[in-house]
Amino acid sequence: MKIVEMIKALPFFAKNEKGKKRGKTAMSFDIYYQLAYMSTVAASGVPRDQIFERSAEIQCSSAEYFKRVEMDRRRLKYDYARACRAVGEPAKDEEMKGLLLRFSSSLISGEPEADFLTREATARAQDYENEYERNLEAMKMWTDAYVSLILSAILVVVIGIVSTMIWKIETSLIIAMAFISVAVTVIGVWLIYVVSPKEKIILKWPGSKEQKIAAKLFKPILAAIIGVSILFLVTGQNIGLALIIIGAIAFPLGYIMSRDDKKIIKRDNEIGTFLRSLGGVCSSLETTISSALERIDINAINVLRSSVKNLHTRLTAGIKPKLSWKMFIDETGSELTNRSVGMFYDAIEVGGSADEAGNQAALFANRLSLLRAHRRTVSSPFRWLCIVMHAAIIFILVFITEVIVAFGGMVAGAQATIPNMSNTQSITSFSSFNLSGLEIMQHLILPLVIIFTVANAIVPTLAEGGSKYKIFNNLGITAGISGVALLILPALANQLFITVSQM
Repeated sequence: MKIVEMIKALPFFAKNEKGKKRGKTAMSFDIYYQLAYMSTVAASGVPRDQIFERSAEIQCSSAEYFKRVEMDRRRLKYDYARACRAVGEPAKDEEMKGLLLRFSSSLISGEPEADFLTREATARAQDYENEYERNLEAMKMWTDAYVSLILSAILVVVIGIVSTMIWKIETSLIIAMAFISVAVTVIGVWLIYVVSPKEKIILKWPGSKEQKIAAKLFKPILAAIIGVSILFLVTGQNIGLALIIIGAIAFPLGYIMSRDDKKIIKRDNEIGTFLRSLGGVCSSLETTISSALERIDINAINVLRSSVKNLHTRLTAGIKPKLSWKMFIDETGSELTNRSVGMFYDAIEVGGSADEAGNQAALFANRLSLLRAHRRTVSSPFRWLCIVMHAAIIFILVFITEVIVAFGGMVAGAQATIPNMSNTQSITSFSSFNLSGLEIMQHLILPLVIIFTVANAIVPTLAEGGSKYKIFNNLGITAGISGVALLILPALANQLFITVSQM
């Protein structure tokens, strides 16, 4: 029953607008932001056309539908109710289709836009939270399943290795065992990708100092990794040394982005409080943002202190507010900050209440911060579990292989020392040791080690979310572990049999 529940929890078993099974996308996150933004702007009492125009300009996938609404209104001279219906009816995404059709019905009935959007935003927030929690539960179950899949894959390989000592199995069977291990690993990675929540955590462009450094280092580091791989493959040198070098090259880039990720988490936790305080001061003193920043005790701000000081300096120096806020967003490097600040700034720009705008932006930011904190309680232990598991399976895989290869070498050496007499039976007549099969399995171990190294670097990043460059952090660790195992364990296995032979 538990397996059935886990399978049903996979989001690709839910039907999409085309009647097919699909995985999760970022559309749900964008619709939630779209409604939160529109309700905040509409609460300021701006005309209907400004609500739609600004909603069409925000940077998210759902805004494309409102761009079409604007185009239909201008080119076809539709009113907004008819334009929403014209865009909503053929829409492929069911959520957007339902929203546009409900919006059309609301506009026809004469209901104020602010009331409709506030109600929809509240309902969507609850739906998004529930959906996010369900996804986390599914991810929690399938992270456990991933560990079981990898251990099963290793068990298949170990059975194949041990089988060479029992019977002369066919080469095709040995290759099939290796293929099963690879297929199981790929399925495990794919499952984690499917069940992990899809959300934008960092900016699309390099914003923070760490993100700019990573953008500059990515191509040279990738070229260096490819170059080292080709060099060692061509020269036939020890792959273990190559993996250690690759790990040392990749780790700094991943470490930089992991540090940036931790900073973004702290900034996201604080941005809601900052916007709420700023909006409250603006409303109570009936002053501008620049003046309100002078009245706020900036030293009381923790993580965002330097960014807020820079924002205040730019506004005081006369730099355009929109540019000043953009630079503030870039310094944080956070997509959540980008959306929260955009919601806050646009609502004030159209004449809305700063207090209301700050509260709505803070509510949006704090809700997502709490959900992401819950996600980290699942993904962080899973990351360290993957690293420890990787070390265990690689050491077991390489050591068992080398021990059996060394034993097979002793058997072959003993057979070579026996005189070749026609009336004397060879050792192979008493032993079913498959030396040729063992040699094939030994050659297959290196590709398997590389596949496990890459898979166990990708999976924790998929579970955590955030920057794709964090893969290099995990790759540096898993590649280092695999390299050390390939360098040390063969020597230990040989030393073991040398000691046995001297006894």
